[in-house]
Amino acid sequence: MSRKICANLGMLLLLSGALYFPDAQVLRGKVIDKSGNGIAGASVELVNAVLSTQSGADGSFSISVPISAKPFLIKKRQPAPLLRGKSLYFSVDVPKKVKVSIYTIDGRFLYHVINSKLAPGFYNLNLFKQSLKPNVYALKVQIGTESTQFRLPVLSGVTMYSVMIKNRPANESTGSLQKSLIVMDSLNVSKPGYNAASMPIGSYDDSVTITLEPYKASYHLNPPNQCFNRFFVQGCVEGDPNSACGGKCRVANSCSPPEDPSKSNLPKTFICPRFMLFSTEMLQAALDDARAYGWGTESSPFNYGVVGHDADVGGVDDGPSSCCQCYQIVFEEPEPSSPKFPELPNPKPLIVQSFNTQASGPKGFDVFMGAGGYGAFNSCYKDNDFGSTTKFDEFIYDQYPYQNPNSGGISFLRYPEECLDGWPPTVAAIQSSACQEKIEQMCNQALVNSNPQVTEDTRRSCIETNKVGSLYHQNWNVMVKRVRCPENLTRVTGCRLKEDHLPLPDPTVQTPEDAAANGTFRSGYHTTTMQDCCKPTCAWADHVVDKNLPADGEWNSFYSCDKNGIPITAE
Repeated sequence: MSRKICANLGMLLLLSGALYFPDAQVLRGKVIDKSGNGIAGASVELVNAVLSTQSGADGSFSISVPISAKPFLIKKRQPAPLLRGKSLYFSVDVPKKVKVSIYTIDGRFLYHVINSKLAPGFYNLNLFKQSLKPNVYALKVQIGTESTQFRLPVLSGVTMYSVMIKNRPANESTGSLQKSLIVMDSLNVSKPGYNAASMPIGSYDDSVTITLEPYKASYHLNPPNQCFNRFFVQGCVEGDPNSACGGKCRVANSCSPPEDPSKSNLPKTFICPRFMLFSTEMLQAALDDARAYGWGTESSPFNYGVVGHDADVGGVDDGPSSCCQCYQIVFEEPEPSSPKFPELPNPKPLIVQSFNTQASGPKGFDVFMGAGGYGAFNSCYKDNDFGSTTKFDEFIYDQYPYQNPNSGGISFLRYPEECLDGWPPTVAAIQSSACQEKIEQMCNQALVNSNPQVTEDTRRSCIETNKVGSLYHQNWNVMVKRVRCPENLTRVTGCRLKEDHLPLPDPTVQTPEDAAANGTFRSGYHTTTMQDCCKPTCAWADHVVDKNLPADGEWNSFYSCDKNGIPITAE
């Protein structure tokens, strides 16, 4: 009797236990900084399982994954081949052909170390099958369809060895390679202010720790160099190395005239190409600010740029200088030589900072863009057709998009054969492959041999500003509002004012109707376009500090650049 009771009890316990079998696996973990402190509020996502959460106050998180969930991707992740001295370590997960070859550094084949099918395992391969002279060689490793290449330095001559290959079972480690890993998902972790991180997940029933590094944008530089942003450096005695700036008291604007020819021996300072619309730095700054201010995570509601603008006292401005002030610009109506609304869409609003004065009058905003048209002067390129090209004979560009003098730069209006099918112009004609190919052909003439990024940015800026959805190269009637400069815009330009009393840009105002309903935007303004490469007036601190603008310490002017397009910063 007792034996029967025990048997029944055992069955009951077994059945009861089945009721508590888990129906989900739980991935637990913690998000930390490099000091080991927990990071709260980080977004944690399992990509394949399509599940996400946020880390708690101490950085911990957990994600429950149903047993029924089938990951979209399950693969075996093998360790990468590893070169150590004369030995190559690699692994094979299933029987595969392995070919290991040595070449000269210029690509001439020397010999195969091995070229055969290998069983699964971890391998240690001696590479030297022939005598080699001291030199640097190329090593190509092909395992199945995967290829890896190494530089193979031979510091002293080696004599011929017989090929030696050692194998261990695939479930063991040689000490130089990790075991293979089954990858069933990817864990992505992100938080504003940190670089996003990702790690492979081999099991949902696991505990992981992931470290986030503080985000520092590559465009964040030191403040402008105070020896390059004054008409004459205070405390400097010309030629006296013990005085301020080592006795080098002056620099020259790259444009002449208006610069005095006697300044020809001084360092020349230029506009910075990173200021232009659609530059790499401006695009990233707009996205970074969108994330920082809660305007969006994947894109920004604004494009960033700089403008020439004279103060409109009593209007949008309240002081005699516009230097380093920011504006939100909403596009209202294009110039008559454009397609009309509603066929032509509104470009995205601009957030711009004033970098030049005596430029376009108090009602104008002269937008800096690639091949936007020369201003009164030119130090972009040695253009003999333009009368006011600098006489200093120093230029940023080695080649530059050709534009007729005073033409206003590269625009669909310059190419009627490819871009116009009647008058007024139509969206269909501008969007046609013939027109856009012509625009690209002209824009792609831009070339700075010393700085490929300036080449790329100028071409992109020129092309994008001539597309229908971002037709900034046309002149527009606009509505405008003074706003506080977003943080990362000022980190691109170098100039920052203490204006916390002003509102930040409003991402809900995208159209003229939005601006009118908002009630704080002013009409009666217009845009023009330019790129002349001269040092802008607001790159002189004299036009900022001496105008009693509330500069934030050494962030007291726009950056100046050298002729390679590199910002001149404080050490």
